[in-house]
Amino acid sequence: MGFFTVESAQQQLSPGGNFGPWIWELKLRAEHMSAEEVRLRLPYSDHIARPGGVVVGQAMMALADTIMVLAICEKLQRFATLATISLTTNFMRAAVRQDVIGVARAVKVGRSTAFGEVDLFVDGSPDPIAQSLSTFAVLPDGVGAFNRADQH
Repeated sequence: MGFFTVESAQQQLSPGGNFGPWIWELKLRAEHMSAEEVRLRLPYSDHIARPGGVVVGQAMMALADTIMVLAICEKLQRFATLATISLTTNFMRAAVRQDVIGVARAVKVGRSTAFGEVDLFVDGSPDPIAQSLSTFAVLPDGVGAFNRADQH
């Protein structure tokens, strides 16, 4: 049995979950959870679109970062404290007035570092519109402090 169910993942994505209010406002919806693959939906709204209905890249990158946290935690079988080291996204074509579907795979998860990939699609199409590759630091449990730029 997996760590997350679709319902428990949805609770994390909703107000009161472990993600911040800017993620809650995206109204992400969990659709599939397994150790091999996590799928989330970013529903289209004018709130995340430029004039003309093009979904903004910032919203898709927030989806990619968030879905990877869930995929890594699913692989680890616990809710871990993670910090994004890198997130590289290549956009291939626009999503216009359509939901965006993210499919994530935690490619390698070690004790201190995890690597993953996310493919983004418009609802109903098998052709990717973007791909993200990411690296995350897996922090020790209970550690919330990061190296801060304002401290020398």
